[in-house]
Amino acid sequence: METIKNYLDSMFRGLPLTDKVMKAKSELLQMMEDKYTELIRSGKTENEAVGEVIQNFGNLEDLADDLGIMDILHATKYTEVQRRKVSFEEVVEYLSAKKHSLVLKCLGIFFCIICPSCPIISDTLDMNDVVGVTAMFVSVAIGVVLMCLSSAATEQWRFLKTEPCSIDAVSIDYLKNKLRDFTPTYSILSSVGVLLCVFCFVPPMIFDELILRKGGEFGSVFLFVFIGAGVFMMVYAKRMKKTYHKLLSLNEIIEFTEPKFSPDSIENPTARVVMKVFWPVVTCLYLCVSFLTFRWDISWLIWVIAAVAFSIMKAIFTVNNEKNKNNKNVENAARDED
Repeated sequence: METIKNYLDSMFRGLPLTDKVMKAKSELLQMMEDKYTELIRSGKTENEAVGEVIQNFGNLEDLADDLGIMDILHATKYTEVQRRKVSFEEVVEYLSAKKHSLVLKCLGIFFCIICPSCPIISDTLDMNDVVGVTAMFVSVAIGVVLMCLSSAATEQWRFLKTEPCSIDAVSIDYLKNKLRDFTPTYSILSSVGVLLCVFCFVPPMIFDELILRKGGEFGSVFLFVFIGAGVFMMVYAKRMKKTYHKLLSLNEIIEFTEPKFSPDSIENPTARVVMKVFWPVVTCLYLCVSFLTFRWDISWLIWVIAAVAFSIMKAIFTVNNEKNKNNKNVENAARDED
């Protein structure tokens, strides 16, 4: 039987370790074991039984259609993509780094959302307007810095998005268990986050009814805090769950194609960070300008200007990426000739 199992492993070697492939392998092993048992009972020797089992079930191409993996076998056989093996230790390290990165990113978003509450607090406490405006921009700055640190925390794992990778069966089992354990947390965080955003209007109503004079304006502060906390929970839950699914799907990407433009595809680290925080910064700028001037009829132009600026930067970085790739190809070709 050990010979049959070893032969089966060799048959499936090179195929992606997806649920579909693992199920097909289990089914084929059961078929081979049943046939082996039947032959032994009929009087065959162990060597004769093993030989006949391999003869009947040893060609995976003939069985692939019945096992439902013909498409996977065909794609794997003719693809020339070389995958980068991600070890179990790397998977664990990446998950830890990703959690840390998501906390920083969500905190950054939180500080950006609550920034309009700073002028409200300073006005309520009869403080100088400069204090409130300064605190608002400090809150935005803290948010942007945290989001930049978030990107830096996972910088070494950028290859997971830009290169074809694969993980082993041990990592798959580990990730499935982690995902199963995280599912209740995901449901709780998502539900509470939605409730906080839906009922964010409750604090202003309570303060307006129960608190006299200027104290009622603190209700607006809690409105932004509720929204910030709700978005924090929803973003963290969704992104963490997406991380588990992405790692589990690494083996399912049979034909790897270059991804469309994204900040992760930019070679220059500084430019990559700038592009990642561009839209959050624009959003904060829009809110700050709008709440300071109350000229909502004009402040929307910030989005138009930002879109033009983003398109220009995107075009520049794309051209630079292509030049870098061409230079690398030329260097590799020259090295091969030497």
